[in-house]
Amino acid sequence: MKAKRDFDAEEFADRLAAMTDDELFGLMQRLEAESEEVPTLARDTSEVFAKIALVETAIGDRFPGRLMAPYKEWQLRRRSHGGA
Repeated sequence: MKAKRDFDAEEFADRLAAMTDDELFGLMQRLEAESEEVPTLARDTSEVFAKIALVETAIGDRFPGRLMAPYKEWQLRRRSHGGA
């Protein structure tokens, strides 16, 4: 049986830095959906929640002082234009 590869936070953060804003926000949306499937007892060790934290940091770095507002605005724009 093939061993599961350990999550590499540094590699993931490098990939985030290369993403466009739309790609970053789309990833956050997918991760949020995935997080709903993670059992409560597994959340502290979940790779999904680790990725969400890194994406939040990347968004904060791109939009200093705005926290998650740019992501929330992106979600609203997509909803108002019939996006998924």
